[in-house]
Amino acid sequence: MGVARVYRLGTTYNGVELPEIDFEQTADTMYLAHIDHAPAKIVRAGHVDWSISDVTFGPAITSPADCDCVSTVANTDSENDGVNYFPQNAYYVVTAVNDDTGEEGRASGLGTGLNDLTLKRNYNTITWTAVTGATRYNVYKADNSQFYGYIGTTEALTFRDDNIGPALDQAPPQAYNPFAAAGDYPSTVTLFEQRSIWARTRNTPNAAWGSRTGQLENMDKSRPLRADDSLSFAIVAGRVNSLNQLVSTTSLLALTSDSVFTIDGDGQGGVLTADSPPATRRQIGRGSSRLPPLVVDNVVFYSPSIGNSVRTINYSFEVDGLKSNDVSIYSPHFLEGFDVVSWCYAQEPRSCIWAARSDGKLLCFTWEQEQNVWGWTQCETDGLVKSVCSITENGEDRVYMIVAREVGGQTKRFVERMASHSWETVADCCFVDCAITAEFETATSVIPGLWHLEGRTIAGLADGVAVSGLVVSGGKVTLDNPALKVTLGLPYDVDVETLPIRVNMQGQGWNVGRRQQTGEICLTLSDTRSIMAGIDADHLFPVKSRVNEPYGSPDYLMTGDYGISSDNKAGDNAGVYIKQTAPLPFTLLGVAMEPHVFE
Repeated sequence: MGVARVYRLGTTYNGVELPEIDFEQTADTMYLAHIDHAPAKIVRAGHVDWSISDVTFGPAITSPADCDCVSTVANTDSENDGVNYFPQNAYYVVTAVNDDTGEEGRASGLGTGLNDLTLKRNYNTITWTAVTGATRYNVYKADNSQFYGYIGTTEALTFRDDNIGPALDQAPPQAYNPFAAAGDYPSTVTLFEQRSIWARTRNTPNAAWGSRTGQLENMDKSRPLRADDSLSFAIVAGRVNSLNQLVSTTSLLALTSDSVFTIDGDGQGGVLTADSPPATRRQIGRGSSRLPPLVVDNVVFYSPSIGNSVRTINYSFEVDGLKSNDVSIYSPHFLEGFDVVSWCYAQEPRSCIWAARSDGKLLCFTWEQEQNVWGWTQCETDGLVKSVCSITENGEDRVYMIVAREVGGQTKRFVERMASHSWETVADCCFVDCAITAEFETATSVIPGLWHLEGRTIAGLADGVAVSGLVVSGGKVTLDNPALKVTLGLPYDVDVETLPIRVNMQGQGWNVGRRQQTGEICLTLSDTRSIMAGIDADHLFPVKSRVNEPYGSPDYLMTGDYGISSDNKAGDNAGVYIKQTAPLPFTLLGVAMEPHVFE
């Protein structure tokens, strides 16, 4: 039997603050944003080596410890009694540059030289100490102006100025941290165009700030601004717009409490730069809640700020812009009166969105955009689903959940993982809830390790054979027949019911409002065993599966088209009801029927 252990890392967040934490991950670093805490990051250095700390916004490379200037005055215009000799102070600072990371540090201390550099043979020599990690150094100069300008770069620790004119459009970076105090802490974060973008503070809920290009933890800026400096902008649209979420797609999307905006450099998809104000354009008039959106392919799923639904954001040729669709419109009863508190997208192999509802129920949304296939279902378990996430493992996306269950009269929270969709034999699959799987070297009848299901009636598979009605006592159960591989857990039923058919039948007209009968039913199945079907839950028949299996062996899995006859019973609607109660595989690919409409 396998065992997993939880790695614990202490944080400054308490339990009630967890739902408001926004995060964004790049490799082994995860950035955290909470409106009552300074921006933080979790860094994973190994399986059992994790750390959390506040983000210190600034360059990773340090500044030169000092900057000295020695003036060489070889010419005082003595032949003209110094008529043309006008010495003045020149001020110098030096920055360290790491060309491998593209990062430039902050300015060193000030070096001053008194000289008249307009006269020949006069020059100032600037020197500084070496900086670890620096590949070269930039030198800046200020004459009569208070602004510094670039005069050159060198790999050495000395630089000669013989009257080089400073380029005032390129100044050294200056320290800047917009999140230095309470009230200025951001509550949402994303990564876009090699910048970290932070937004929504208590003092300015409609504002956002972006780091320097390629430097996610550096908010420094120059004066005047350079294109790669840190930037900021605000959403101004005539209403109160709390910037609830940021989404990185082909452009930056700002999801506010009132509307959805696109953010780019010039309104035509241009790159964001600090030396040019970004273009903020309102696209959709339905705002977003604080639930982090999901990006699936080129479509953004979000929960609106008003009402209970799930909407999408995608490009529309008809409007030459973004539009929003309600993808819960056919299943409003799943969301009316409830909110989605956590969700994730499992891309492979089923392309599903899993969502934890505010009452602890688990919803699943199947989404196949290219096939125009989508629909909701509800998954019930004997517990409350608090949170979900999806992690790619061995070629598929595995869904993890935090589930609160009653054990021995106490509420305990479990980290549970959905079983793999890939299995070779029926003995390898898992279609029970809160399950464990055990493998033994020799066949055994007593299965331990079931303390979490104490007193419960469970079911499962023993070497691929369905077993049920087992009551856990003392954390174990006893099988009727010994087995090598066992999967046991809480049983559940699977119910599938087609929507009422609406069809205009040739020579008969529409079937709506008329007496009708389902007729012949054909189910298209894949790797399925032990299901029933009929016209409703009270009129079900087993779907015959045994064909040429050897006597005493289990049924083969059903793959293909399987026909059954329905009850000779007419009603107001024609439909098909399918049910499975056994802990066995069931994949339904299609349902067909031949409705009969009566005059």
